[in-house]
Amino acid sequence: MHYDVKIAELRGCIRSTLMPLIIGDCILADAPYYDNIGDVLIWQGINDFLRSSGRRLVQTNSGSTFNFPELSPEVTILLMGGGNFGDLWRWFQDVRLEIIKRYPDNRIVMFPQSVWYDDTSMVAHDAEIMGRHPDLHLCARDNWSYDFMKRNFSTNNIYLVPDMAFCIDESVLNPYRNSSQSGKRLFLKRLDKEISAATPLATGLDAEVRDWPTIEHKPVRFWWIGKFIGLAHRLVFFRSISNMICRAIDYYATDGVRDELVKIGCRFLAPYGEVITTRLHAMILSVLLYKPMEYIDNTTGKLSAFAETWLCGLNQVKRYNG
Repeated sequence: MHYDVKIAELRGCIRSTLMPLIIGDCILADAPYYDNIGDVLIWQGINDFLRSSGRRLVQTNSGSTFNFPELSPEVTILLMGGGNFGDLWRWFQDVRLEIIKRYPDNRIVMFPQSVWYDDTSMVAHDAEIMGRHPDLHLCARDNWSYDFMKRNFSTNNIYLVPDMAFCIDESVLNPYRNSSQSGKRLFLKRLDKEISAATPLATGLDAEVRDWPTIEHKPVRFWWIGKFIGLAHRLVFFRSISNMICRAIDYYATDGVRDELVKIGCRFLAPYGEVITTRLHAMILSVLLYKPMEYIDNTTGKLSAFAETWLCGLNQVKRYNG
């Protein structure tokens, strides 16, 4: 199967599932104002999907700048997709739960997530909070996560949907396709707590070992975003000033940071003729840029879960065997 066929198939699945759910004006409440290019690729895909679908995104915040405004019940609240549903990256789940608790009259749609709980006692806690919401729609991005949600979050509406990065517009991707250099290989090896103990130190002398460049060297802009978010929180009792600072952060991140990080990710991956990755979005971006790719699972197995759910038929995508 050619990459274009698979990409079109996955985009069609996203559209057919999500377009009936997202109605009227909508807001994105927890956009990623941080240095993980993978999460920013999801954000880009969400924005491109909404625009191409004629959905009106009237507000974007991060989990740190969302100040729980009064919302009309007609507004649909959108929550980010990714790999932070559960307790692996608990702060994101706690933000999500607080939004769900505070807006029982609004439809809430969570974009596709991978699920992982180390502490299984937290599952019932989260399911009880989510189960109280009458119009909550949860999307899983692989079969394992879908089955887990169906077993444990059955009170809510559960869907199986591919990752939103597949909705990144062709105009964003085209400049970086067909620019790989033969023989240039990348081993994208994550540096955080999700790296598996079984991950090899290297994958051959000819493979360059890197992580996302923004993870290796955090851009100064994120230091400034963090400082201003901290200032806004310290001024929380001066609500108008705090809100003004948060709006400025939202504007800066949405109009500058997102586009630049997507370009950094594409420019970084573009020259490589082959990619070996421990990061899911390096796998997805490799498919979007038409690159042969091998994957190595992280601690939660989300790469193999995603590949086995959605990438069957792509002979260019394989599990790494050493």
